[in-house]
Amino acid sequence: MTGQGVPYQTRHVRFVDQLSLVAAQSAVRTSRHFLRFALAKWQAALIEDDVLLVASELVTNAIAVTGVVAAKPTWGELERIDLVHVRLVGLPDSVVVEVWDVSGEPPRLRRAGDDAEGGRGLFLVQELAARWGSYGTAGGKAVWAQLAVRPPLPQRPQSGERRGSKAAAAPPGPDAAFLRRVRAGLDAAL
Repeated sequence: MTGQGVPYQTRHVRFVDQLSLVAAQSAVRTSRHFLRFALAKWQAALIEDDVLLVASELVTNAIAVTGVVAAKPTWGELERIDLVHVRLVGLPDSVVVEVWDVSGEPPRLRRAGDDAEGGRGLFLVQELAARWGSYGTAGGKAVWAQLAVRPPLPQRPQSGERRGSKAAAAPPGPDAAFLRRVRAGLDAAL
């Protein structure tokens, strides 16, 4: 692990988007749709593939330690289901993906055997991220990964600037067609 604690200072934050999800397998797919939309909104689509891959690994790990992994969960499993939280933070020249879960156990890099079908996710995160780490929270932990963005993200409008001014162009609105596809996919998954 290459870092511990919150990986940024609040004063450097340009954008933040976050989503809370039920800790079930569907959270991985849903988090990817959410992050794809946020990156497009932030004009940071150039790093979309890396961000989605890192986030998928972090959300998968969070579900593995705190969620329901069965395809057809029992009522008992559903009664104790927890949430995972995904946050994307835009900094001047990087984005940070943070995933919270209710487990206090810090993530650990583990060597996977040559025949193992899993266990390489954090190695992938380590390769794609400029740095990554975790920190404890009141109800568990957050695991984060910071990925460089080139060119830098656009500047957040300063207080007092109007959204329609040339200095701060209004961000694009929600893509209605995309949101309809997400909803149809979620309905189909249920």
